[in-house]
Amino acid sequence: MQQQGLVLDDGSGLRVVDVRFAGETHFDWEFFRGYDTIRILTYSATIPAIVRMLDDFEFTQFECIIGAENTLRSLKDILAFQKVAVGDTRAAIMGLRDERHSFILKRVREGQARFRVIRKGIAHSKLYLLENSADGRKRVFVGSANLSEAAFSGRQSETLLKFDDDPDAWAHYLRMYNGIKDSASDEIPLPPERIVKAEIEIGEIPVIADQASVLVIEQTPEEDLQPYAPAQIGRIEKVAMAFPPPVNAAIPPFRNGKQSIDREVKREISHIRLVKSVSEADNRYLSINRTDRTVLLSGEQFPLEWDDDKVASDARLLLDYFDSYDGAFEGDVSRLQRDYFTLWAWLYFSPFICDLRLLALQRDQDVIRYPAFAIVFGKSNCGKTSLIDTLMVSMFGKSATVDKSHFTTARLRSLQQGYKRFPVVFDDIGRRPFAAHGRDIIKDEWQANNTEYPGFVLSMNAEPQSFQDEIVKRSLMIYTTTALPQHREELRQSLQNKLQEIRRGLTGHLYRRYLAEIMDALSVDRLPNDWLSVSSELLCGIISDAAPSAAPQWLRHLTWLEYAEKRYDRVKARLNDILRDSARQRNEGDAPNGWMLDGNRVIVWEQRDLFGRRGSDWEDVPSTLIDEDGSTGGRTVLNLTSLEGFLGRNLRPRPWWGRLFK
Repeated sequence: MQQQGLVLDDGSGLRVVDVRFAGETHFDWEFFRGYDTIRILTYSATIPAIVRMLDDFEFTQFECIIGAENTLRSLKDILAFQKVAVGDTRAAIMGLRDERHSFILKRVREGQARFRVIRKGIAHSKLYLLENSADGRKRVFVGSANLSEAAFSGRQSETLLKFDDDPDAWAHYLRMYNGIKDSASDEIPLPPERIVKAEIEIGEIPVIADQASVLVIEQTPEEDLQPYAPAQIGRIEKVAMAFPPPVNAAIPPFRNGKQSIDREVKREISHIRLVKSVSEADNRYLSINRTDRTVLLSGEQFPLEWDDDKVASDARLLLDYFDSYDGAFEGDVSRLQRDYFTLWAWLYFSPFICDLRLLALQRDQDVIRYPAFAIVFGKSNCGKTSLIDTLMVSMFGKSATVDKSHFTTARLRSLQQGYKRFPVVFDDIGRRPFAAHGRDIIKDEWQANNTEYPGFVLSMNAEPQSFQDEIVKRSLMIYTTTALPQHREELRQSLQNKLQEIRRGLTGHLYRRYLAEIMDALSVDRLPNDWLSVSSELLCGIISDAAPSAAPQWLRHLTWLEYAEKRYDRVKARLNDILRDSARQRNEGDAPNGWMLDGNRVIVWEQRDLFGRRGSDWEDVPSTLIDEDGSTGGRTVLNLTSLEGFLGRNLRPRPWWGRLFK
């Protein structure tokens, strides 16, 4: 005989809802239009989606509860999660256009817009409850899509169920939403005087800010922990690790599986201050709204008005900077100046590269034409660091180099999100960290959830063979051996003093004009035929207008095709040296080093040294030229037809009558 137990259903936990299929359609953001109230429960949210909700729709009542990114098991987890959630929400409001920024803050103060965060545990459901107070229309969305542009873009396999004017569905999901809000969420305080940066102090974290209540945390069994969203978990764990030791000391231990956080504990924790390094406190970012032509630099309006006299002054100073290479540097100075002008054109244009890459990916077009990375490399004393610093000063008034210890995969991803369009500069990156962290991020064409991300500038002491073909074709590569002689210390000091004087005189007005005019030249929904042509032509025009003396030879219109054809010049020169006529042999092995033809193949062999190294490094040779199956050890096999096309010359022996008329 089976004894029937007493079951209490409180409406929480995993629920099964009976529905009938009536049809389906593609998601469109317009589904949110026509309603004045929205309540959102989302497991996670991204800044662009929050901004879009607040900025594009006329919600007079907006409430968003952000579910946990991790299964929280202690007060430190809660502190870390709420610190991340509040910081992201503040950053979203800071990213709004100025008038919207003020409007949203006004609505927050008046209680029309509210942000809440789960105190503990997980709310993994996604609910969107929309209501029109005038005519009583109601709409419910429930499904797998978080509040993120990636989820709503169609690039991910997501499903939303829609209930229109269904009183039973509305009552069920509103009851579910209110239950979560009332039992397990804290309101995020967003007073305007606090929104000066996204970062918040410990005392502002909602669970600590509410000192009137006592918080009891129940310890979650290890087997019940579920590793959702590993990227977000890593971020929360990193924040938790950053809390200073006094926080640990103030938190009481678990007793009988519970941790009680009373008012005294909260008061003690609220007095603790986080001490951050300069790099950790870095809040710089650049955000551009091309539709209404507004630019924000770290939360402040970046002016697009300029003074013609100051533009002319900046132009003359930058011309003097480039002219300083003459007479001081040894080597092909004219090529150095042309290559560095190419970098100049890219760096000024780099805040718009993310727009072009996104548009190219959406339309299945060639994204490689829009490089998000510029690599400046060569021997030391080539002026790489000084040039990049000077160009950054001409843009934003100061140089902004990121410590190279932050050149890690996790930190690079963080910079892509945090800096938005502000160029990220790394100086003197070594080959080992580049191979470990740089290659994969350069090859990653798609930036998930990021509509604004920066261009990266890396300076390195390296040779062309240090870079694989897949890196060369995806990056703007600037290589030079033209350098300041190391033994001329007096010349170096004199030149350094001159360059410092030039940097001090730069006003940024030339870049203001460039930004305003490049936005006029670019279409919001159409890719330019050649971004390098647009950027270099605009720079030439501005400098010629401001400093109308005879233009130097290096200041000229550039094209992407011209650059692309020249980036392999040094590889071609090295291959031509290897494949010189005097090194051609009849048979493989007739000489320690040489090459021969074998049908449609070119076979190159090289003698290895005592350490097993070959004389040439083939990493930078286009992979399409190399027969990987035939190449082994010190023997490299190349495709003859492809190789001749790459070098632009014939390697096949001419018939005897052709040699007579040489």
